[in-house]
Amino acid sequence: MSELKKIPNVGRRTEQALFAMGYTTIGSLKGKTGEQLYAEECALRGCTIDRCQLYLYRAVEYFVNSPAPDPQKCKWWYWKDEFVQPSPCGAVCAECGLYPSQCAGCRKIKGEVYWLQYIGAEVCPVYDCCVNDKKHENCGSCEKLPCAKFTKDPTISDEQNEANLKIMTERLRRNK
Repeated sequence: MSELKKIPNVGRRTEQALFAMGYTTIGSLKGKTGEQLYAEECALRGCTIDRCQLYLYRAVEYFVNSPAPDPQKCKWWYWKDEFVQPSPCGAVCAECGLYPSQCAGCRKIKGEVYWLQYIGAEVCPVYDCCVNDKKHENCGSCEKLPCAKFTKDPTISDEQNEANLKIMTERLRRNK
């Protein structure tokens, strides 16, 4: 058994594909993205392969590049597009420390996030406006981005809120 089989989700077939692409150790995968590995395997096979392999490679990316990967987060199905693509506000569920053990992701919980207790609402104001009212996938195409509905997370500092808002709005603008 090669050390690649120590990576969650890597079975014989994925191990063989990784070998064929030149990856023989866990260290050789460091810095690679799931998208890069998926594109390499598609090129190797000469066709577009099942998208589930992309999700598996995203889980591999997380495992290989995280100093202390959460075993729960290593499951490939937690790396589907719905958890990796920006949520309505621009956050990425898969990057959150509460996902998946304490939060199933914004789209799955329909905007009923944990911090609503602090603002006295039943649904995240951004989710409500974007998804429920305007029927958009995210706020990237909204001319008011970011608007007053982007509330501060009361569990973190003002500086961290400002930094997060900048990342989220840049991500949304890129993914219009």
